[in-house]
Amino acid sequence: MMKIYLFISGLLGVTLQFFYASRLPATVANHFGFGGRPNGWMSNEANLVLGISMYVLITSLFLSMPVVLRKSPLSIINFPKKSYWLAPERKAASIPLIASWLQFMGVATNLFLLIVFHLVYLANTRTPPHLNERIFLNSLVAYLVIAIGWLIALYNKFNKIPVTPK
Repeated sequence: MMKIYLFISGLLGVTLQFFYASRLPATVANHFGFGGRPNGWMSNEANLVLGISMYVLITSLFLSMPVVLRKSPLSIINFPKKSYWLAPERKAASIPLIASWLQFMGVATNLFLLIVFHLVYLANTRTPPHLNERIFLNSLVAYLVIAIGWLIALYNKFNKIPVTPK
């Protein structure tokens, strides 16, 4: 199910990039400093390519994790109790579970990008351009809290070896 949410959030992001590009000027502010003032600019076309690339990269990266986990040697995977969870007799069952956790983080990342790109779009509809720094910082803090909570939950879930009844 998480795979579907990840795909939809990436597709929504790409779609919105076309919507934004059709309504923005030829040159857009795409980087902002303190106070929400722009300090970086690029062409609308480059901004469109950047936005689409971000969603495609994030979505593809997180969707490809099951394949990467299946094909990678255990020595290059950094995961709690990996010798248990990725042992040959458990690997087929563990990978979809691990992938779901990773895909959740992909969805969270895409949602954060949706907010950021929308704020950049709104900033460029003002004269002069100005980013709503309060919403951006609140969104960044929320994303970081989710990421930290996710890491703690992931560690707690997979750092334990389930007890099998005898």
